[in-house]
Amino acid sequence: MNELRVVRGTDIRLFADGTPLFGITSFIAEEKPLFHEVYEYLSAKPCERIPQGVEYVIRIGMMALFDHQLSDSEGFSLTLADGNVSYRYDGCHIVGRKTRLDGNDMATEEFTLKADQMTKQVTENE
Repeated sequence: MNELRVVRGTDIRLFADGTPLFGITSFIAEEKPLFHEVYEYLSAKPCERIPQGVEYVIRIGMMALFDHQLSDSEGFSLTLADGNVSYRYDGCHIVGRKTRLDGNDMATEEFTLKADQMTKQVTENE
């Protein structure tokens, strides 16, 4: 399982279908392998696990003031740009949403997304 975690940064930009996102407080993307488990008759343990590709689980923290930036109904592309490296997640869908209110801190929305594929692109600066 690979994980991309953005802890802090001012030069990192996040886009949903090419539109910049504002008020982002955290970003975590995990690559999880998918398996189909094959069972023998009357067995509780799988006898084989067949790889079925990967799934990307993305968690985004966002200030509640900006919570309507992501599309609830249709799939979208999410791009994380950091200088000359960009990560593009295609086929994103929101699968979970949670509001956090922590005392005197700002209200935040935590979104959980699933994506079908990820592509990494590096541009050379000359």
